[in-house]
Amino acid sequence: MPIRLSGMVSGMDTETLVSALVSGYKLKKDNLVKAQTKLSWKQEKWKTMNTSIYSFYSGKLSAGRLSNAYSLKKSTVSNSTVATVTASSSAVAGTQKLKVKKLASSGYLTGGEVKNAKDSSSKITGSSKLSDITGSTSQGSVTLSVDGKSTNIELTEDMTVNQFVVKLKDAGVQASFDDNNARFFISSKTSGAKGDFSLTANDTAGNDSLKKLGLYVSPNKASKEYEECDRLSKLTDGSTAYNNELESMYTKVTADEVAKKYADQYNAAKKVVDTLKSSDTWGTAKSINDVTASRDQLKADIAANADYNKYKKAKTNSDGSIVKDEQGNIIYEYNTEAMKKDNEELYNKYNKDTKKLESYNSLISDYTKNQEIMDKLYDNGNGYITLNNDTKEAVADASNTKVVEEVNNTNTDSKAKAKTLLDNKISAAKAYVAEADAAASTSATTGAASGTTAAGSSTAGTTGAVRIVGVDAKIELNGAEFTSNTSTFSINGLTIQATAETKGDESVTITTDTDVDAIYKSIKDMFTEYNKLIKSMDEAYNADSSKGYEPLTDEEKDAMSDKEVEKWETKIKDSLLRKDDTLNSVANTLKNDMASSFIINGKSYALSSFGISTLGYFASGENEKGVYHIDGDKDDTTTSGNEDKLRAAIASDPETVVSFFSQLCTKLYIDLGNKMASSSVSSAYTIYNDKQMNTQYSEYNTKISDAESKVSTWEDYYYSKFSAMESALAKLNSQSSSMSGLFGS
Repeated sequence: MPIRLSGMVSGMDTETLVSALVSGYKLKKDNLVKAQTKLSWKQEKWKTMNTSIYSFYSGKLSAGRLSNAYSLKKSTVSNSTVATVTASSSAVAGTQKLKVKKLASSGYLTGGEVKNAKDSSSKITGSSKLSDITGSTSQGSVTLSVDGKSTNIELTEDMTVNQFVVKLKDAGVQASFDDNNARFFISSKTSGAKGDFSLTANDTAGNDSLKKLGLYVSPNKASKEYEECDRLSKLTDGSTAYNNELESMYTKVTADEVAKKYADQYNAAKKVVDTLKSSDTWGTAKSINDVTASRDQLKADIAANADYNKYKKAKTNSDGSIVKDEQGNIIYEYNTEAMKKDNEELYNKYNKDTKKLESYNSLISDYTKNQEIMDKLYDNGNGYITLNNDTKEAVADASNTKVVEEVNNTNTDSKAKAKTLLDNKISAAKAYVAEADAAASTSATTGAASGTTAAGSSTAGTTGAVRIVGVDAKIELNGAEFTSNTSTFSINGLTIQATAETKGDESVTITTDTDVDAIYKSIKDMFTEYNKLIKSMDEAYNADSSKGYEPLTDEEKDAMSDKEVEKWETKIKDSLLRKDDTLNSVANTLKNDMASSFIINGKSYALSSFGISTLGYFASGENEKGVYHIDGDKDDTTTSGNEDKLRAAIASDPETVVSFFSQLCTKLYIDLGNKMASSSVSSAYTIYNDKQMNTQYSEYNTKISDAESKVSTWEDYYYSKFSAMESALAKLNSQSSSMSGLFGS
C-alpha cells in the first residue's frame, strides 16, 4: 500500500479529494450491500411465513384429514376413581354397568437381606461370589419358569451376584441386586398370571442356596410351586409317569448342551463380525458393502491399468497348456518378474495394489463366512439360538423348537445325567411338600388361617423374602366377565382403564354419547389457525409500497435517531412480499379449496351448509376478505347471534360433518403439499425459492468483495499520485530555498 500523505506540502485535503475520485466505485459497492441486505430481510420474511404455512400443513391439516382425529364419542364414568374410559367412533351410545373385580398385577419377589457367611464384617455387593453368601462349595441348581418356559440355572462356586442376576434376566424376568440393602429384587416383565414366574430348586443344594440367597419363600399349599412339587414328589422310579418325566428331562438335558453349543458358535462368529466392523478394521469404510465396493473398484482399476496389462499373459499349466475356468474362459496372470525388471516403480505399485486386494478379499471372506453362521443359527428368530435383548448375544435356550427337534433326532445318550437330575428334583420337591404340609398343619392346629394365599397377596418367606403373585385383571361389563393381563380392556369401541376395585355388588355407570364439544373445537381450531395464516398472507401481499426506501448505510444511520432507523427499515421489511406471485398463488390455492363442495351420501355439502362463510367483499375489513366466520360462535362478535348450524349438524349427524371436514382437510393438505414440493430452486416443504436465494446471497458476497477490492485499488492509485506530487513540491521548495540563499543579500 502506498504511503498516504495528507497535503503536508500542498495544503490540499487529499483524503476528501481521493474520496470524491472513488465515490463512483463506493456507490456501486454500497448498492450491492443494500441489495444483499434487502435479500437477507426477504429471506427472513419468507422463513417466518413458510414456518406458519408448514405448521398449518403438518398440524391441523395433517390431523384433520383423518376421521379418527375427531373425537366422535365421549364416555363419562360415574366414579372416576374406579376407571377411566375412552370411546372410539365405533362405541355404542348409551349407558352401561361396570364392576372391577380385580386389578392386574405383576409378580414380585423381594429377597431377604443377605450376609457374608465367610466374613461377617464384609458387605455383600454385586461382585461378591455366591459362595461368600452360602458358605458352601456346592451351590446346586434352580429352575426359573416364565409363561411355560423353564430355564435351568446352574449355581457355581465362582458365580458372582451380578452374573446370577444376568442369568435371571436371560431366563425372562427383571432382576437386580441392591448393594445398599443387600437384597435381590425379581419381578415379571409383564403383568398378569401368564407373565408370572416361579423359582424352584432342582436339588437340596439348590434349595439351601435359595434360602441363603434370601430367595426362599415359605411353602404355600396354594402356590404354583407346591402344585409342581406335589406332582414331582409322587413320581416313583420305574413308573410310567416317572419314565415320561425322565424322557422329557433327557431331552432337556441334551437340549441344554446343544443350545450351549450353538450359542457358543454364534457368539464366536459375532465376535469376529464385530471386530471386522470396528473402525480400526474398516478404516474409512462404513460397512461390508463399502469394503466390497472398494474391492471391486480396485479390481477393475488393476484390470484397466494399461501399464499393468503390458505384462498380462495367459496362465499356463506345467505342460504349457492354457488354464481356463469352468466356463471355458482363459485365466490371466501378470508377469511380475518382467515388470520388476522393466519398471520397478510400477512393480511396487502393482505389488501394493494386489496386497490391498488380498486384504479386501480376506476381510470380505471372513465377514461373509461368520455372518452366514450367525444368519443360519438365528434365521430371524426361527433358528437354534435366542438373542439377549440388551447385548444381542446368543443365549442358550433349551426350549428352542429347532434345538428340541435336533435332540429328538439324535442318539446322544444322556439318560444317566437326566436321571440324576430328575431324582434330585424329586428329592427337593418332597422336602418342599413336607415343609408346606407341616406349615399348613401347624396353622390348622393353632387355629390360624389355612395355607391358602389370595392371588396377588404377599407371602413372607423364612428368609425374609416377600412374594407377590402376578394376577390378571377381571371386570364385569353389563353382566359379562372379561379378563386381561393388564388393567386395560378394549371392548366394543371402549378402552377401559381400571384403577380401583369395586366393592361387593357396587357398580359404576359408563355413559357414551357424541362428543359435540370436541368435534366443534377441532373444527374451530382449524379455522382459527387458517384465518390467522390467510390474514398474514393478505397483509404481506397488500402491503404499502416502499418505493424510494432502501437499506441505510452506516453514515446514513448515524444521521438519524434509533426510532427513525427502525421506522425506516420496518417500512421496507413490511413491503418485501408485496404483490409477490408465489405468495398470491399459495393464498389463492387455499381460498379456492375452501370454496370446494363434496358429495356425501348422495348430497352436496359446502362450508355454508354448516354456517361457515366469509363476510363478503364489502362487509369484510382490510385483509380479512378470506377470513371465515362460524355462525353462533360465542367468541366471534360478528356472527355470535346467528343460528349455530355447525353444532346442530354435529349433534344430529356427526358422521357427515366429520366426513366433510376430513375431505376438505385432505384437499388442502394435498394441494399445499404440491406447492411445497422440492425443485431445483426450492427445498422440500418450502413454498419459496430458498435455494435460489441462498445462491444469490453467496453471489453478492463475491460481488461485494470484488467492489471493495476495486475501491481499494483506486484509492491506492490516487494516493500514490498525490504522494508523488507532495514529494515533487517538497523538492521544488527545497531548491527554491537554496536559490534564494544564493541570491540573497
